[in-house]
Amino acid sequence: MTLPTRLSLATALLISGCGSALAAQAPKAALAVTSTSLLKTTTTWNGAPITYSKSGSPEIQSVVVEIPAGSATAWHLHPVNNIAYVLEGKVRLELENGTTKSFSAGESFAEVVNTWHRGTNLGEGPLRILVIYLGEVGTPLSAAKAGVAPGKH
Repeated sequence: MTLPTRLSLATALLISGCGSALAAQAPKAALAVTSTSLLKTTTTWNGAPITYSKSGSPEIQSVVVEIPAGSATAWHLHPVNNIAYVLEGKVRLELENGTTKSFSAGESFAEVVNTWHRGTNLGEGPLRILVIYLGEVGTPLSAAKAGVAPGKH
């Protein structure tokens, strides 16, 4: 190898080494922060308008509801507003009049208020729903219908 070739090779290696060292020290580009809207509505899932209670003692609670495969909740109602997000599985919501609507993992909905309903796990695995209740201190999140137990579908 000739002297100019050796110098060119040495220079190339030196430059490439410096380049990778500089690249390693360069700050990484910031990842973009994203925001995904899950729900924007003025009605509950059955079309009833959303209203807010006027409370001197507001309280927010978050709960994960888990329903085993093949099971359903008891008939119940919620005296407070709540928003649900299906974490896992598929749920069918049913009103006493037979109206139904289903939601799958990744979907969100405003739950019915003061309306008897139940939820059934339509999947073969567990159903998990994150529910955010917008209530007031001392008010229960839900009330079961007297004499009706949870069931299998």
